[in-house]
Amino acid sequence: MVQLREFRQYRRGEVLHQYRSWRYVKENRSYFLYLIFDSGTCVYVGETSNIFWRVIKHKDKCSDGAVIYLQEYQDKEEVLKLEKHYIRMLKPKFNNRYCQPHQLELFQ
Repeated sequence: MVQLREFRQYRRGEVLHQYRSWRYVKENRSYFLYLIFDSGTCVYVGETSNIFWRVIKHKDKCSDGAVIYLQEYQDKEEVLKLEKHYIRMLKPKFNNRYCQPHQLELFQ
């Protein structure tokens, strides 16, 4: 089982409310790793520098009842490595990046 203790847990509406001030942020030096769970199953893993707009764009993957786990990082490369790790481990149905054998790797 995946350990999500370090992640903050939200519902979709809570993310939009908590990060609504980010609507106007153009440059951010923080990066978020997020995991979307629906009915207890991981459906998507991603990374972004603006979690507000990313959750808006994920309306089709993220119902109001979905649970979103967030963790903020300062290092983009670290977030990309973690994203790849969680995609490989959880195999979310809406991710195809890193799930297929023999794909070109982002990091060697």
